[in-house]
Amino acid sequence: MLSPSAAPILCDGERLTASAPYRQIFEAAGIGIARVAPDGQLLEANQRFGEIVGRRCDALTGLHILDLTHPDDVAVSTAEMEATLQGLRPRYSLEKRYLRPDGAVVWVTLSVVLMRNASGEPVQFIAVIDDITERRQLQEAMASARAAERASQAKTEFLSRMSHELRTPLNAMLGFAQLLRVDPRHPLNETQSRSVQHIERAGAHLLAMLTDVLDLSRIEAGSMPIHLAPVSVQQAQEEALALLSNQASASGLEIRCEPPDPPLWVHADHVRLRQILVNLLSNAIKYNRPGGCVQLEAMPVGPDIVLSVSDTGRGLDAGQIAHLFEPFNRLGAERTGVEGTGIGLVIVHRLLELMGGRITVSSRPGEGSVFRVWLPAAEPAEDAPRGRSQFGHLDGAPDAPPEQRTFTVLYAEDNPVNVELVRQVLRMRPQWHIEVAHTGREAIAAARAAPPDLLLLDMHLGDASGLEIADALAHDPATAGVPRVALSADAMPDLINEARRRGFADYLTKPLDVGRLLRLLDQLAAGR
Repeated sequence: MLSPSAAPILCDGERLTASAPYRQIFEAAGIGIARVAPDGQLLEANQRFGEIVGRRCDALTGLHILDLTHPDDVAVSTAEMEATLQGLRPRYSLEKRYLRPDGAVVWVTLSVVLMRNASGEPVQFIAVIDDITERRQLQEAMASARAAERASQAKTEFLSRMSHELRTPLNAMLGFAQLLRVDPRHPLNETQSRSVQHIERAGAHLLAMLTDVLDLSRIEAGSMPIHLAPVSVQQAQEEALALLSNQASASGLEIRCEPPDPPLWVHADHVRLRQILVNLLSNAIKYNRPGGCVQLEAMPVGPDIVLSVSDTGRGLDAGQIAHLFEPFNRLGAERTGVEGTGIGLVIVHRLLELMGGRITVSSRPGEGSVFRVWLPAAEPAEDAPRGRSQFGHLDGAPDAPPEQRTFTVLYAEDNPVNVELVRQVLRMRPQWHIEVAHTGREAIAAARAAPPDLLLLDMHLGDASGLEIADALAHDPATAGVPRVALSADAMPDLINEARRRGFADYLTKPLDVGRLLRLLDQLAAGR
């Protein structure tokens, strides 16, 4: 016996099919309608249903409804029809797929009611079919976008952790190497000095590779900050050459650069343009021949300025040029003794795209290569700021200023090696006294008990972040005016920008640039 909810829907099949109003609705409906026999055979279908399944209406009659159904949905469709025929329910709805003759998949919402005669025997299914392919595609696209966003966030978090974990040992390596080289109390002999330089160069190379990987990930994630403004070509050239002069000298190469006359300006990001030139010049040096030459030039070409880097190296063939901008493809250089990651030129290419520029290459095997950077020309900027050189040059420490009053730096850090490094750096500034807090709670308590002249904060302590510590002290009138400086292995730009937004005076990244920290201490001691 049927339950009340499954009471039969009665019909007179002949009157229904012959009804003129029914026929008009059936043919003119903007939604698919089909009559299906209890055994699944199609009795009749309107024009819209034919359009949905990609068949003529007259070709549908006599087909089994499962002939149109996607194979993965056959079991569900069969189960729903059987349950309805057994009287478990009078109607059902589901989302399913039809398969067109050309192989295209169509998603539909299917609403089906079973019509019975006065005796309760099944007569026919009446199905209403709505094409929801676009809606499903939109849903799938949104789901893919959410998955991509989650993957991007996971990658960012992984890169942040990786950066932190790799920069921490590099901090000890490069920090103590700098101390050995610049400490005037214990000067090194020539052999020792060369050994320390080897350590520094190796550490700087590791840092450069780490930075390249992070930069490429930031570009791919769309999180690379680009600040476009007029940039002096001559200034960008000078800064790039200053960073690579030692590398060129060590390789026995000559770098030629004629400053543009008259001066040229480009519309670009100052820091990223310098990064591009450093990358191209570094490649020109690494892949050159002994005693070779590197030429850096700039000239106007129509609305653009073209900066070219030429070398006298081994050159490239057409096949190598075709794969030049593929990530991690070193074009066979991995079999040589030349160090690299294979992503430097990829970064150059994508940075130029972000700045509205492009790069072209001309080369022949055995005759060297010319890389040309094309950027829009710009009008000279008034009072253009001088750019700051990036870490890796490892400048020597400045001389200590005359003795002044004693200053205190409170260093919040839970890594003993990092603490020892800063402690030894401060020995070069005897007027600075260091206090150490190993947790965020200790740092807050120590700062409130005796406000320091400088709060040096690691950004990831066990019980608090550097931002949380800084915020707690900023709301206390006794410590609100204490300068806050980050010293962290987390070099992700979002955290750096957030720290500056919250009032940090500076953000030092590990590996520590000893000279930069000493200059900061001197500025604070001088009241600047």
